[in-house]
Amino acid sequence: MQIEEFRTQFIDQLRFNAEHDGTDPETQFITRLLDELESIGELNDPIPMSIEMRGKNRRLMAFDAYAYDEADSALILIASDFVNERDTVPTLTNTRINDLYIHMRNFLDECINGHIHDYCDDSDPAINLAKEFRHKIGKGMIETEILRFKFYILSNSVLSKQVKSINQEDFEGRPVELNIWTLERIFQTFTSNVSEIIEFDTKDFGCDGVQCLQADLGIDTDYDAYLGIVPGRFLANLYLKYGSKLLQGNVRAFLSVRGKVNKGIRDTIINHPENFFTYNNGIAIVARAVRFSADKTKIIHFKDPQIINGGQTTASLANAIIKKEDKKGMDTLFVPMKLTVLNVEDDMSEEQVDRYNEITKTISQCANCQNPVSDADFFSNHPFHVTMEKLSRQVMAPPVDGKPYQTTWFYERSRGKWEQEQMKMTVAERKKFGEMHPKNQVIKKEKLAKCLNTIYMNPHQVCQSSAINFSKFAFIVEKIYNESRDYINEEFFKKAVCSVIIFDTLDARIGKSIWYPKGGNKAQITPYSIAKLMTLIPKDKDLDWKTIWQRQTLYPALEYELLRLAEYTHHFLMEQANGGIVRTISRTQGVWNAFQECKFQLSDEFVQTLISMEETKMIEAAAKRVHKFNSNIDASIEVYKLGATYWLQVYNDLMKEKVLSYGDLDFIKGIASYIQRGNLPSTAQCKRLVKIVTKAEDKGYIMP
Repeated sequence: MQIEEFRTQFIDQLRFNAEHDGTDPETQFITRLLDELESIGELNDPIPMSIEMRGKNRRLMAFDAYAYDEADSALILIASDFVNERDTVPTLTNTRINDLYIHMRNFLDECINGHIHDYCDDSDPAINLAKEFRHKIGKGMIETEILRFKFYILSNSVLSKQVKSINQEDFEGRPVELNIWTLERIFQTFTSNVSEIIEFDTKDFGCDGVQCLQADLGIDTDYDAYLGIVPGRFLANLYLKYGSKLLQGNVRAFLSVRGKVNKGIRDTIINHPENFFTYNNGIAIVARAVRFSADKTKIIHFKDPQIINGGQTTASLANAIIKKEDKKGMDTLFVPMKLTVLNVEDDMSEEQVDRYNEITKTISQCANCQNPVSDADFFSNHPFHVTMEKLSRQVMAPPVDGKPYQTTWFYERSRGKWEQEQMKMTVAERKKFGEMHPKNQVIKKEKLAKCLNTIYMNPHQVCQSSAINFSKFAFIVEKIYNESRDYINEEFFKKAVCSVIIFDTLDARIGKSIWYPKGGNKAQITPYSIAKLMTLIPKDKDLDWKTIWQRQTLYPALEYELLRLAEYTHHFLMEQANGGIVRTISRTQGVWNAFQECKFQLSDEFVQTLISMEETKMIEAAAKRVHKFNSNIDASIEVYKLGATYWLQVYNDLMKEKVLSYGDLDFIKGIASYIQRGNLPSTAQCKRLVKIVTKAEDKGYIMP
């Protein structure tokens, strides 16, 4: 697929969605790009909110969304530059970029130094937002929560060749970062396996190189390891330019949630910079590749460095410069570094991405950090996603809307997989692929977490950022998977898809409702309404999941009940906010508890459509038995496919090592003979073999 075809399909999809949802293409454009940028970690929990008004001296104040980056202590404003043209491609010029930037900055200036309420009605949501911004920015640099400003321009125009630099001057004593995302940039990002990478020469940051020493690991590995000494000023300058993009995704989300200013780190920077190397645990970095100085003693070039431990240290150094706290300078401040280099120059394959994730997970778990990162923070690598991806390719949804063919709900275990699958296809093949795997039936990991956690009655978590909700959801799935991984089966997948159908359908219907105000709080009303409904269903009853799956939409009684409840939810949340911001109060356990206490009577028509919970349990139990049987067959086949030669090698290796009993060794030898005769090992044999192999690995043996 080329960019021209991508652009045409993109605009067509926006127009289709706008007509379907009763909105306009620009609203769809903003929503789509915010979702895409959140999925790659560029933004965290962006909030669509279009503001346009005239302020002091008739200057225009305008933006279309905002966000915070707590790991970066940044306030983010986002402006749309959408042109509803399909066949002609407009150009994004320097003048247009400057205008959009100035309009966003004007709003901030008025928040800090003026009075927004002078230019709008008392009920305008801009007033509460301005109060929130002013509170976070504060009056000085000591108590402020905001240490930098980021501005984003989202455009479907082509960037003019005359645009050479978009650097901006500091604003209110804080560094300013301007980012432009065009469709070309989106296309390039989502047709690769990874986000945009950071690559630089150390000389660009006033450093002639990072001293390092390679570790002799004594074994053949596909990565290199180094110990290094990083100049503090160099590390701080890197963070001032790249911010939280330097932090590995899970660490970034973790730091946003739990990272606090460490007084010990700050005190050392201010008063004893020369002792920083001794006092601090240092940083751990994984990089794709590096280049060395001529004498091989210094690293002078980094490709895709990701800090996986020490994000708080790095951010503290940069913040000290912004706040002008580095009174003694950083010439004598150095930071210990442990560096892992994967030696991958080109784009990583899916297997290399998995290996990268596994390395970062292991290092972060083992490192002696002050704020340990839990397994839930690395839930992206859980085998749950592999199973869901496999099921999504196997389970066919019934044909609907008069179509004669079945479709799939395409689960994206890795970002951009749907687009990547089509890259080398012909036009005819892509058309067939799109019919079988429709774009509107692509489920991202984060979306699944949002929809299922809503069904699990945790709307206050769903209203948090995508990263936080994903982490909370991880604990639920981890418990399910550990107790019975056979529960993650075809029936579970169908129910998961139904939860997406319920969430998306209600969200769209709310937007078209007469009672719903422009710029309302769908993002909070939707999960609260669904979760409330689930609490009201009698314990011996359940939703008719089978009908939802077969129809691939809500049945009338369910849709009517949810819409009735959604209006009730809207009024409840507005009352709870009491003039404040619904998004903020919806995230608290207290508000969800209060909503559960509210009386709401289900209609008789809806209650009559509920099915027996016993019926649901019987269906789930049967699905578990089928999945367990299939899993056992799969395990037997995998053992068989390794071959008799493989298991004889394992037997001979372990005979030399003498780490297993005679009985265990004889069993491995017996499996080899069994396979050699053409027999498929039984389930019981496979289970015992796994136990023996695990025992050997625990004692240090590495399987060939």
